[in-house]
Amino acid sequence: MENSSVAALIAAAIFVGVGLQAWMSWLEHKRRTQALDVIRAAIEAGREPPQQVYDQLEPEPYANLGLSKRPWGEALMFATLAIGFWIAFGVADAGDQRDRFMLVAAVMSAAALGCAALAIFRPGQRKHDDRP
Repeated sequence: MENSSVAALIAAAIFVGVGLQAWMSWLEHKRRTQALDVIRAAIEAGREPPQQVYDQLEPEPYANLGLSKRPWGEALMFATLAIGFWIAFGVADAGDQRDRFMLVAAVMSAAALGCAALAIFRPGQRKHDDRP
């Protein structure tokens, strides 16, 4: 495979990963905006908004680690990048370039696994009953 084909494949993998992350961020923004609209409408009507609406705005319990949500989007983005670099590694000619593709693919794979583990195990999580 030619170098331009490999570059196009890697660029496509990057665009897919970034696009999926942008989509997930937009959905999160819309969810929070709708919660704020419900709160605003309830207050204007003279009623107290339900607690579930306020819960939509609270940060996740493990926000003290710098994470505001489960990092599924990041895991998907790194996995997409890893797949692109593993494909580039598979089609690259033997030599220094092939080794570089393998290194980047391995790092992206490790990052994807780390984000998936954070999303699954949710470190620092506490139950809603334990809130002060």
